[in-house]
Amino acid sequence: VYGGGASAAAAGIGAPALNVAPPSDADGWLDAQGGFCVERRLPDNERSITAISFAPDGRMFLALDSPPTGDADPLILYDANHPSRSVAVYDYLTDSNFREIFAESTRITGLDWHNGALYLSRAGEVGRIPDGGDYEPLAGGFAVNSQLFHANNGIVVQGGYVYVSAGGVKDGYSDGPIQGMDEVNAVNIMAGGNPYAARIVRAPLDRLLNERSINAFETAALGVRNPYGITADPSGRIWFTDNGATNVPEDISAGDEVNLLDPRQATGSDATAPFYGFPLALTGNYGTRHVEPVATLVNTAAPTGVAWAYGTVFFGVYGKDPGLYRLGSGGGQIVSERIMLIWPLLAVATAPDGALWLGTGDGGLFRVTPGC
Repeated sequence: VYGGGASAAAAGIGAPALNVAPPSDADGWLDAQGGFCVERRLPDNERSITAISFAPDGRMFLALDSPPTGDADPLILYDANHPSRSVAVYDYLTDSNFREIFAESTRITGLDWHNGALYLSRAGEVGRIPDGGDYEPLAGGFAVNSQLFHANNGIVVQGGYVYVSAGGVKDGYSDGPIQGMDEVNAVNIMAGGNPYAARIVRAPLDRLLNERSINAFETAALGVRNPYGITADPSGRIWFTDNGATNVPEDISAGDEVNLLDPRQATGSDATAPFYGFPLALTGNYGTRHVEPVATLVNTAAPTGVAWAYGTVFFGVYGKDPGLYRLGSGGGQIVSERIMLIWPLLAVATAPDGALWLGTGDGGLFRVTPGC
């Protein structure tokens, strides 16, 4: 069980904690806790599933990649721009009709279906695939650090905007703690000078479709290291995970977090947008507009995908104590509990019928429902 940084009331989480046992090396593989059922699909798939999205008619879209386990080719795995990835469609309602619709892509880390098109976040670029059509680039120029897996990651369309979780290109601690400066200058060092990195960025959807330029994007929030998953809850709030710094002493929070962004606070300006602490928090200087995380995770947890399901937030952890986690309210505070030991969990998404789906780096595809 991990502690939280925000009260349950402030986070709007009413689902109670399940009081499952803390993570243990003795936990059973794929042995779900808390009354959840686990069903595997596509058992013969061996390609990594890095993102999942759904059309309302029962089609599931999967971003496929070389697996990060086993005999992975490092020349492909660590090169985000190697054209070896693809997008496949699968009818999960009938468990049939699996086929690729976009091949020879760069690394894909985010998918979101919206209004007849599949939106993609892939290495350095955002684009879309209109239903039945071909891939269309919409914006290029995002920062990419291939070997560290830092780039524009998750994507979600919400409230007329396209939100992208955009990673920084430096570490912020092993590269040397950054201190003695304001939030924007610190973030720009982490971003390598790219104004669309180390931030949550957003673009008005209509403007992006008209201009097809990264200039349509603006800062929604800053102060993140490598935000991965991003999603919206039923009220329209934005949730995202952040993978914190490395080589950080245990008595300092490295910034592995689950965070919440109110779109009304996304001013579009570096000078006034919410600041989530990184990297100034590593030196105790949180800045003047710091937003507390909803859940503070252990160092090197490396959270990945995130989704709203069954009245709360579920997210994946890739690093320390890996698996599927759930946020719950305990004693008025948020706690995060591991529901299932699974690795390497990359994609977490909710289907139109409300079921939670998981995609792993070794090709596993799982449907998780309550009631067992």
